[in-house]
Amino acid sequence: MPTNTQDYSLVRKPHTPMAMTSEQIKDFAACANPVSGPMTFLTNHFYIQHPVKGRMLFEPFDFQIDLIDTYHNYQHSICLVSRQMGKTTVAAGYLLWYAMFIPDSTILVASNIYAGAAEIMTRIRFGYENSPDHIRAGVTSYNKGSLEFDNGSRIISQTTTENTGRGRSISLLYLDELAFVRPTIAREFWTSISPTLSTGGKSIITSTPNSDEDQFWDIWTEANNTFDDFGNRQELGINGYRAYRAVWSQHPDRDAAWGERERNKIGPERFGREHECVTHQTLLTLQDATGKSLKMSIGDLFNLV
Repeated sequence: MPTNTQDYSLVRKPHTPMAMTSEQIKDFAACANPVSGPMTFLTNHFYIQHPVKGRMLFEPFDFQIDLIDTYHNYQHSICLVSRQMGKTTVAAGYLLWYAMFIPDSTILVASNIYAGAAEIMTRIRFGYENSPDHIRAGVTSYNKGSLEFDNGSRIISQTTTENTGRGRSISLLYLDELAFVRPTIAREFWTSISPTLSTGGKSIITSTPNSDEDQFWDIWTEANNTFDDFGNRQELGINGYRAYRAVWSQHPDRDAAWGERERNKIGPERFGREHECVTHQTLLTLQDATGKSLKMSIGDLFNLV
């Protein structure tokens, strides 16, 4: 029986057989598909709370589809995404799918602050509560900071500290806004959690940039170093991570006028960091007067001006 008092109009009872129609069986099988299942679930059954439109079915933008593909198709991924792009919504939907369709999984959600972790769990719970019974797993424990399902999977949320995740067997680690975890804490945390990931666990890291000298930026830089010792380009970085970047202009509701207004509001430096995901160490490909291409960091470029 569940470990806490629950309203079964919001969750499905655990270990309870359910009669399904042939269409419901096909629907469940499509969502459980190990290749296309996440997208099927997210576009057909994952509801979100839009700040203006209210409750609505998730309709991913093109870059969000790329995010989902990156999360699902790579064991380790790191995503540099600008502010207010819906990355938390995408992550919530994917983590919910993973917990319900990959049995016996332990999913750890770690955010730079408690409110961040709580927000992700709120979106996961909303998505679960609005999914049909023939899709969702039964619940054995349903709390603000954790969810446990009758298929043996669980989702746990915590604030990122030096000891977060230590001693746990983690199937999937989701790190939110790692760049904004205090550097000393982030490095100790990464040292602590890395052995867990080396045993086969999956990891997803998302953040906007904060500085050029933090743990997130170190992982991001190594993920973008995709050349082997012979100069051949590889799909993954030297640390085994797949890098993905999404900036404000990829959002279909934001045009050049929006960018200009926001740049004037917060200033070019903050706009570059928050919305264009650039820091002083971000590399640019330039062409000199002779037509020769060269790479230079933004910081070095500023020093030349």
